Amino acid sequence: MGNQQSSERKPNYRIRKIISREEHSDWFRCYLDDYVPYENGEHKHMDFGKLPTAIALLGFFANAKDRRPSLHEGDYIAIDIDMTRNLQSNHDFDPSSVEKVNVSDSSSLLGEGGFQDWVEFMNQARENRIAWDEWNRFDKETQRSWQLQPPKK
Repeated sequence: MGNQQSSERKPNYRIRKIISREEHSDWFRCYLDDYVPYENGEHKHMDFGKLPTAIALLGFFANAKDRRPSLHEGDYIAIDIDMTRNLQSNHDFDPSSVEKVNVSDSSSLLGEGGFQDWVEFMNQARENRIAWDEWNRFDKETQRSWQLQPPKK
């Protein structure tokens, strides 16, 4: 009856914005707004493989819902950086290995302490800075008003 730990690994997500998308014959590259750690260093891009046309057409005609997200410029994606650290930067990821995130709706953000917590932290830090600046201004004015003026000659 000791502590039971789950063998299921929890993903370590980081939110990145797709800045641009570069098309190639059987893969595409998404350029991101921040670095993604790979086995061979950190890069601001992620490569994804495309579905072969025949498979995509079969899915379309069979009315099957494609679970692979379509990734476009301006989209935010959640990337499991523990997964990317074990692969090279030229690896073709499956688009389903990332999840699209709606940053305007915090319920779609993944994991605890995700993007929304970071936004709240930054907002609180900004408010603290404003309060600190106001207090410093008040303190300086108070000190100036109590300073003795040098005698006039």
